[in-house]
Amino acid sequence: MLRFPTPTSIVVPARSALKRIRSDHTLRPSSSSRQAPRLLIVYHSRTGLAKQMSEAMENGARLASEEMESDLNLTRLRAADASIDDVLQSDGYLFCAPENLASASGEMLEFFHRTYYHAFDDNETSLITARPYGLAIAAGSDGTNAARQIERICKGWGLRPVEDTFINRNGLPQDKTSILQPKLCQPDARKRCEQLGGLVAATLLL
Repeated sequence: MLRFPTPTSIVVPARSALKRIRSDHTLRPSSSSRQAPRLLIVYHSRTGLAKQMSEAMENGARLASEEMESDLNLTRLRAADASIDDVLQSDGYLFCAPENLASASGEMLEFFHRTYYHAFDDNETSLITARPYGLAIAAGSDGTNAARQIERICKGWGLRPVEDTFINRNGLPQDKTSILQPKLCQPDARKRCEQLGGLVAATLLL
């Protein structure tokens, strides 16, 4: 269980958004009387952009924890390292991956392939239904196909989106050199990812 320090240059989830989340939930016991919720961040990155986006999600979640004066167990893993145990033991999720060839990246899809059916019991009931999640896609000029793929998987699990998927389009030419080069997450996109991470964290902490 960690107490997170307040990071700098991070967007706090808007108070109006926090009020909206509160209106959708019944009051829970104080953090001192319940176990700290677990938030799992799963990401895959080829050129560094999705990795930076996942880091921004993590920062936003940490700041929400500090803002709300509540403890949060936070784990960020590469898709290749995340297991079904990580999924089942978590209370909420943040997913981030690039779109490659009009699809979610292969490593991210492999994570879902390895874990998807193990998240159902023998009666075909999801073991993680209604848990909140957020999704961000790193893309060149589109990203919608990757978003739809992962949204469909999350819907099959019965997960509940806290916000519309954020697609970060880098706007670079779609040629070999631009696609393969290392990329930086721009400030506006970083803020959007921080907000998304903060919203999922706040949903868990209420």
